[in-house]
Amino acid sequence: MVINHFFSILLLASFLHVSGAESNPHLSTPDDQIVHIDLQKGARTPDFAEPMRELSHGTLNFLHTTDTHGWYLGHVNQKQYSSDWGDFISFAEQLKNCTAIEGGDLLLVDTGDRHDGNGLSDLTFPHGQVSETIFMNADYDLVTVGNHELYEASVSRYEYENMVPHYGPRYISTNVEYLKDDNTWTIFGNSTHRYFQTEINGYHVLALSFMFDFTGGNERVKVTPISEMVKKQWLSDLLSYYSQNKQVDILVVFGHLPVSHQWTEAGLLHHYLRTFFPDTFIQYFGGHSHIRDFAMYDNRSSALQSGRYCETVGFLSLSDFTSVETADSEVHRRYIDFNLHSFMHHTGKNTLSSFETDLGSSVSRRIASAAREMRLSDSWGYVPHNFYMSAADYYNSHDKKSLLRFLQDKIITQLKPELCELKGRQPLYKNTHNNSRSILINSGSIRYDLYKGDFTRNALFTVSPFSNKWKVVPNVPKDIAAQIQGILNAGDYIITGASTSRKHLPDLLSPYQKATNARVASAKMLNSHLDGGIPSMSRDQHVLHPIDTDKKSLSYGYVTHDDFGVYGDDTIHKELPIFRVPNVIASFEGGANSTRTPYTDLVFYDFIQDHILWALKVACGGNVKLYNDLAGNVSYYNDCSSKYNVGHLLKKYVQDHWPYK
Repeated sequence: MVINHFFSILLLASFLHVSGAESNPHLSTPDDQIVHIDLQKGARTPDFAEPMRELSHGTLNFLHTTDTHGWYLGHVNQKQYSSDWGDFISFAEQLKNCTAIEGGDLLLVDTGDRHDGNGLSDLTFPHGQVSETIFMNADYDLVTVGNHELYEASVSRYEYENMVPHYGPRYISTNVEYLKDDNTWTIFGNSTHRYFQTEINGYHVLALSFMFDFTGGNERVKVTPISEMVKKQWLSDLLSYYSQNKQVDILVVFGHLPVSHQWTEAGLLHHYLRTFFPDTFIQYFGGHSHIRDFAMYDNRSSALQSGRYCETVGFLSLSDFTSVETADSEVHRRYIDFNLHSFMHHTGKNTLSSFETDLGSSVSRRIASAAREMRLSDSWGYVPHNFYMSAADYYNSHDKKSLLRFLQDKIITQLKPELCELKGRQPLYKNTHNNSRSILINSGSIRYDLYKGDFTRNALFTVSPFSNKWKVVPNVPKDIAAQIQGILNAGDYIITGASTSRKHLPDLLSPYQKATNARVASAKMLNSHLDGGIPSMSRDQHVLHPIDTDKKSLSYGYVTHDDFGVYGDDTIHKELPIFRVPNVIASFEGGANSTRTPYTDLVFYDFIQDHILWALKVACGGNVKLYNDLAGNVSYYNDCSSKYNVGHLLKKYVQDHWPYK
């Protein structure tokens, strides 16, 4: 894609989803040949006949990963993401050779969140003790921290003491700090910035790294919001020095921060940087919201975000970007599916022996060994079909593929009152009044779909990795209890954070769920506009539009809509539908013998207690005494987090209902 002065027209075209923003790229299919491959245990072979879009190399190229969350084993039940981290390392090494032959540089960038979401990272203490050593085999040029490196003090310490020194000057952070044992604060990295030259073309790169305004870290970490960073004199002095005294061919700004136009911090940061570098090309790399995305902030900048969970490797190339005299800068992006078909195709390899590097194959063996030691492939049953979080309609009770409805109706209802850590220190809750029961969890605690196939030890962490405990508000009048879910799901609750009374509460939705809900809303608005005010979608489903090939022959996968159109994905897929996700889901069970009773026990994850109490206060209206009485009786219902979190409740259901025959 050539960036020119018709930038505003391009953005308008992308908003209307007009594919003319980028010409239809050449599609290619592999030659007729048999490719022999090795995969991790249980992994499915990718389809080597799927049509591909080519990479377009420039003089400066990037590979980008983000939000891997420990998925270095690959997706064993999803063939399009079945490669492991060793395959990625081989791909990066081979692609670097390819770009060098064509006279281009290749830089590797990672923007954080390497924990929480996979058994490989979450079965150790601290989390990441094994998975981090696997990750560190990748030869990154720029690495930074994500918010999932900041929740637990043990994880932050391990990251700071192991990952930071391993990558040396390549690990930077501009607005995240770490509290050392001597009680002094230091930057979470080796520096606030990195200034270096590329190997092939000698481009002078100034790199900075920013995290979004994250307030949920442990006591040993501190994030300064971008809104405050732009007022820091030391940062202004730093940028002034490089803009006035050093050659800067490109500014690379990477970090754990979404790149979408709706994310105001990104716009604020870009405006600030432009005051120091008005004409320099700025390339952004983002993360956190787990989506594939590409944005242009002006005609000399672009921003790439590369998905989640080792589903995606982002590729971006630049040419003709160093001179203001040059009318056009060339920018190309690709979202590469994480499998051997994509990796081998883009490096021109048609045999595994020619594709695999010594380091890559060694890392694959290390992953397999770690998986065996952790018994990640131990299985308790077979999931009969796919369950989707946002590709199925929670609000349609007949949609049997809705993961959220399945969890609501079949899984969380298995919860029982039990105490582990608090046993003997608090009385066990007993339903002496035969109350009905409603169990609520936030949708943000559900991180991934549940796929057909073996339900393994690893799957305990992929659907919901969190070890939350359960609390209860007993004896809530049923008319009050019946309002709680509706209050929490009303409108854009939490998404907007408009109310002062709740703006500091943690999100009920994950960043990915918020992004997909925003996409559903924008598609609904667009259809309403194009159809003269009559929405053409039912049940908030995202409407699919034909692209450039026969859909009947395609597999389901990503079809990304970004500022350059719909041609960014390397593999041509059919698009899954997308439905709105609720903030919370809630089960309901009657009292003794399923009878309706005057009172309901409200049970919920301790993580969302503040939300529950806020909604309870709203439901009580002006009855302050009733609210105070209810809020004052909150207690633990079940604190056995290793036995009764969603993952283990899923395991119990699989054992009882889907065992191996």
